[in-house]
Amino acid sequence: MFPTEVTAVALGIEVRFRALVKAIKTHPNYNDSIGQVLGIEGPVQTGPDLSIIQPIIDAILSGNAVQIGWGWGGHSAFLDMLELQVDRGNGWVLLAYDTTPNYTDTTPLPATPTKWKYRAIYRVGDHQVGVWSNTVEIMVGG
Repeated sequence: MFPTEVTAVALGIEVRFRALVKAIKTHPNYNDSIGQVLGIEGPVQTGPDLSIIQPIIDAILSGNAVQIGWGWGGHSAFLDMLELQVDRGNGWVLLAYDTTPNYTDTTPLPATPTKWKYRAIYRVGDHQVGVWSNTVEIMVGG
């Protein structure tokens, strides 16, 4: 029988779960058989080619903010974050390191119509991997 009410899960559940799995797997008594029983061991997964992986992004204006759409492309287990850059007419600058798909750029919009450009690249640890996304442009302000 299913419960009649839904219990909310606190934000950050994936991070906490991954930390728990890591702690379990580093225990001196841990082995693959225990991991299979717990459901944290499975077939070895082959990761993407990190030299050519490329994020896909899009940008839409929603109210007074630009929504940057992005995802892991099915490779979240092999990637740590997305580096987002923006060019507001003065060259590329870091906008954010994002670990959760989709991002809201809340920078105040200019008074006159202006073209903003966005691009992204995946990161593993402290290193960029793959190639930059296609640049997306959006008219803002006015």
